Amino acid sequence: MTITKTTFLGLIAGILFSASALAENMAVVNMQLVASKIPQTAAMQQALTSEFAGATEEIQKLESDIKFNMEKFQRESMTMSDEQKTTLRTQVEELQKTYQAKAQPLEQQIRRRQTEERNKIFALIQQAISAVAAEEKLDIVLNAQSLAFAKPELDISEKVAAKVSKLN
Repeated sequence: MTITKTTFLGLIAGILFSASALAENMAVVNMQLVASKIPQTAAMQQALTSEFAGATEEIQKLESDIKFNMEKFQRESMTMSDEQKTTLRTQVEELQKTYQAKAQPLEQQIRRRQTEERNKIFALIQQAISAVAAEEKLDIVLNAQSLAFAKPELDISEKVAAKVSKLN
């Protein structure tokens, strides 16, 4: 089967026409920008900070104690007895073990909670995108971050941010 020049040009014209018609009902949204602008994100960050404040302070105190004892060892090791050096080294090692035992699980727990909360935020954003798309009779909404270029008038990020801000 051979395609004639006329058939080929007709196919190309049809594709271009359908693409331009599709572009009329298309928009883009920058989800990261929306997430950074909405009050729910700041509230989530504040809640997580409060939730992990005690454990974070404990880790920071351990870090401070380790640093203090190491500096003390460097400053005073010349005048310390062998027994004092051994005691201080043991103390630092115990602090480091405690730090490692507490810091890594805490980091994992914080990351898990951040992911949970971020998923809630993105669900709200998705809900707002659907609402804006319905209001504006959009067929397709693309993530602006995955596009090389889009006309600024196709960007509905501000509308989505306003809609999410009204939720909750």
